[in-house]
Amino acid sequence: MEWIKMLDYHALYEQYHQLLFSIAYRMLGMAQDAEDVVQDVFVVLQHHNPGEIANLKAYLCKLVTNRCLNDLKSSRKAKTTYIGPWLPEPIVTAAEGNPAEALALQDDIAYAYLVVMQRLTSTERAVFVLRETLGFTFEEIGEMIGKSAVNCRQLFSRSKRKLEVQKNDAGVPIAPLNPEAEALSALFSAAFRAGDIASIVELLSEDAILLTDGGGKVKAAVNPIYGRDRVRDLLAFTISRYLRDGVIQSIAVNCRNSFMVVHGCKPHAVYALAFTPDGSAISRVYVVMNPDKLHSADCLLERPS
Repeated sequence: MEWIKMLDYHALYEQYHQLLFSIAYRMLGMAQDAEDVVQDVFVVLQHHNPGEIANLKAYLCKLVTNRCLNDLKSSRKAKTTYIGPWLPEPIVTAAEGNPAEALALQDDIAYAYLVVMQRLTSTERAVFVLRETLGFTFEEIGEMIGKSAVNCRQLFSRSKRKLEVQKNDAGVPIAPLNPEAEALSALFSAAFRAGDIASIVELLSEDAILLTDGGGKVKAAVNPIYGRDRVRDLLAFTISRYLRDGVIQSIAVNCRNSFMVVHGCKPHAVYALAFTPDGSAISRVYVVMNPDKLHSADCLLERPS
């Protein structure tokens, strides 16, 4: 059989890119790394004859999954020595932009979803993503990652238990964002921009937690901030600095309305929120400040208006 022609290669790239990126992004929590994985997989594909592959979709998913598993193993040590909380890389787009710009991200790639996925081991994460999100059978997943169907079923059950909302961690449920939560996000952004600390406090749950990821490259809190009062104090301090030295710009983070702080035409901090299960309060404030994780925010600012 003839090998894949360039035109066919590009057609396959268009067909499968979004799917493969979503797998890699869920697993790695890093958009740029996920894109690199997808690019590498299509380079590999060019050296194979797709006509001899029985199930091309499953084959590509297998390549991406195993590449991600390898990357997660190599990055495990780096995470253990990471300075401060490790937060996923947000995908930042214009607040009024076309949702397609954000690769049509689903509710299950909401930013809070990526945060809770960090609870899972790399193998649990692979099984969960392939089963829960993409609907592969345990037999198919086993063939992809080199484990038995029974083992994959056990890994899936274990990951589900880990991801269940616990009484002491009710702020990060994996669920679609409801209209009430959307409204809270808008109110938080408006209050932040206005420096209205009193209104912000009213939006926070009593057990709210704030996490800042500076990665040791910029000044940030190296420990999570627990409780409404302490979160209020840190936000009051940072807002006073931001309103003096920075510009607050509306954006979308993983397709959800949010905002970022810009210093000197460069992104300084991207904010994302998580909500209580009933959507009545903000329970988590995630602040990404590590410049290595602000690539899409950089691109947004560099884009001609």
